[in-house]
Amino acid sequence: MRFDAVAFDLDGTLYPAYRLFLLAWPYMLPKARRLEAFNLARRRIRALGLEPGYRGSAPSDGEAFRERVAGMVATDLGIEKNGARAMIDRDFYRGVEELFSRLRPFGGLASALDSLERAGLRLALLSDLPPARKLELMGLAGRFECALCSEDSGFLKPAGEPFAMLASRLALPADRILYVGNSPRIDVAGARRAGMSAAIVSPRRVPGADLSFLDWRKLVAFATRDQGASAFIRKP
Repeated sequence: MRFDAVAFDLDGTLYPAYRLFLLAWPYMLPKARRLEAFNLARRRIRALGLEPGYRGSAPSDGEAFRERVAGMVATDLGIEKNGARAMIDRDFYRGVEELFSRLRPFGGLASALDSLERAGLRLALLSDLPPARKLELMGLAGRFECALCSEDSGFLKPAGEPFAMLASRLALPADRILYVGNSPRIDVAGARRAGMSAAIVSPRRVPGADLSFLDWRKLVAFATRDQGASAFIRKP
């Protein structure tokens, strides 16, 4: 086989993104200003992660990352950093996570994970937000050898550090990992930049992706075929 492991993004990849939106908007509407500040801080850090000069001042781990986000949110909202940190944890980590008790994974995902495991592939997960509670509530706890959060690298995808953290945890060369996501700009571009192959959940062919799919059986077929066959269907 061409790959030793298949790693997945979580949000919008393991479940339909619109379903979380429908569940979350009544919860998020009263928090719109706080959510805007939180998202803006993360967009800033995501953009900085693509600048080589940022490496020297980047957060060293997940705790430092969350402190930096809290500081940016505090400045934006005009509140104390400790208050911003508590608000982020309450509203945008723990609060949103509990909505996942009402989310179901994509149909075909569980069977695909079973098939990949039977084929001898290792399964992993890399999400930009903490995944453990979400996986538990979706009935997917224990399905992945490791479930990592990009924040713990001090960066967000598509920076190379989260993908390097994933490869290090699996003790595999990047080119032996197939990364599956739902964002061309974040998942596909980041994985390819890191030296991994990339598949994307999409009804349309996505430039740069090695595979675009909606039927999870197609992912299994692509991930388990030999090197020659996968090269034959790879997109330019």
